[in-house]
Amino acid sequence: MSSVDIKKYTFWLFAITAIVILAGIGLRDPWPPDEPRFALMAKEMWETGNWFFPHRGGEIYPDKPPMVMWMILLFYGLLGNLKIAFLLPSAILSMLTMWMTVDIAKRLYNPKIGLYAGFLLAITLHFILQAKSGQLDAPVAFWVMLGSYGLLRHLILGPAWRWYCLAFFAMGMGIITKGVGFLPVLMLFGLIIVSPSWADKNNKQLLKWFAGLFFLLFAVSLWLIPMLIQVDNNPTPDVLAYRDNILLKQTVNRYAKSWAHLQPFYYYVLEVIPLFWLPLSLFIPWLIKPIKQAFKDKDRRIIYPLTMVVFVVFFFSLSKGKRAEYMLPILPMFVLIIAPFFEQLIANKTIQRISVTLVFILSFMLCLIGFSGVFGVEKVTHLTAKYLVNPWYWLASLGLFGLIVSIVFRKNALKIYTIFMLGMWLSYSLWAMPLVDKAMSTQPMMAAIAKVLPQDAELGLVGMREKLLLHTHWKTTHFGHHLPKKEQQQAAVNWIHEKQKRYLLVNKDFVNACFKPQNRLDYDSFHKTKWLLFSNTKCKPDNKKHSVYSSH
Repeated sequence: MSSVDIKKYTFWLFAITAIVILAGIGLRDPWPPDEPRFALMAKEMWETGNWFFPHRGGEIYPDKPPMVMWMILLFYGLLGNLKIAFLLPSAILSMLTMWMTVDIAKRLYNPKIGLYAGFLLAITLHFILQAKSGQLDAPVAFWVMLGSYGLLRHLILGPAWRWYCLAFFAMGMGIITKGVGFLPVLMLFGLIIVSPSWADKNNKQLLKWFAGLFFLLFAVSLWLIPMLIQVDNNPTPDVLAYRDNILLKQTVNRYAKSWAHLQPFYYYVLEVIPLFWLPLSLFIPWLIKPIKQAFKDKDRRIIYPLTMVVFVVFFFSLSKGKRAEYMLPILPMFVLIIAPFFEQLIANKTIQRISVTLVFILSFMLCLIGFSGVFGVEKVTHLTAKYLVNPWYWLASLGLFGLIVSIVFRKNALKIYTIFMLGMWLSYSLWAMPLVDKAMSTQPMMAAIAKVLPQDAELGLVGMREKLLLHTHWKTTHFGHHLPKKEQQQAAVNWIHEKQKRYLLVNKDFVNACFKPQNRLDYDSFHKTKWLLFSNTKCKPDNKKHSVYSSH
């Protein structure tokens, strides 16, 4: 492959990946659980001008720093379209992550290995999945990759102290994005195995090594110090709780004493990596031998990224709270381990057979499920009523596409997998995603309620969900997100009796004897079985003061 060919293929790799990632943006609303929350906070920042402390529905949100909300706010201010703005940070930063992966592989090896690295990242399920989401994980993966990129430039291609300092600055930015931005520092454990070829142990060098901490703390301080100053100047209970929660509960306590997403120790090794890192996870058994040789040869290009991958997996495995997204930031490092061996791996007949078989079986199952739905097989079609989505034509078409690709390119496993993944992501983005959005979005629900309520009504939400606030047509109030159920119910009773033309939209799990059937209003949406609309309540208000948050 000539240098001209490599440049051409690299250009098309980035162009096609960008098309895949950007496809479908603007065709769906934010989906729960996380996307509506971050989009709503950015929208409220724009509307209220209160951009430093994130709020959802007027209630302070103490779980995360506002970095990603600011990114969404920027695009919302520029474009005025939240359905586009909330997905752009992940999309753009994922492309930059891919560029860094290609560039560092090219510098460590050669342009062809750089091309392989970018290709491997682009065809990995987890990378595209998060690049097309509106969560915090792709942005934090960008900062982690920038930190890793800087360390590799320093440790292997250095000394490059500016890159080393930039790496620690990026880690600090990652910390104020989602806490775990420090992950690249775990790569330094690789120095125990093999030091940089240029290593010098004089005192001046040691001071330079410790200087990285200054740049990390400097980056964190860009947000932390102004936040602490504002809390000190206006120490309301809300901002004090924000400070304490974000500095302790969401960091140390969340890791050491997790209260959510509890999973066994082996969760990442046996459940997340084998599925979410497809097709890269298929290569793992055949990587053992070349990795052993790399350790014998003291090849820093393999040892340092592998050290980071192993220690990060171990670090997150120790915590009881686990989510698949936590593995995303180390995916580019895993790509750097595979890329130099990619040619020999893809030439392996067993890997080829496994890849082709995987696509064929998945395509066959999609056809079976899809056509069962198309032809009305009851065991399948009842899922339409349950999940309110009718994806059968898409599933059947995708499965048929996969079978055709498997037959036409049966002698080329790489083409089969790549073309199938391309077809899957594009059809998902442009066909399936809008279908799912009809069930996930509350815009049609609020439009249906608007036909029942007067324009000058006020709406109260009991059992509030952020996605409802994105599409409300009225001045809207809720009664706390994490407050006890009984307290929300009584607060709603007090609120609706204070003024005329007030209505309550109540989550079915929050309905009690106060909400009488004769006060219920019907509206034309499938949501009405979960979200019940009431014009009055049976219970009388009490004299206690309850938390009430006005959001619109």
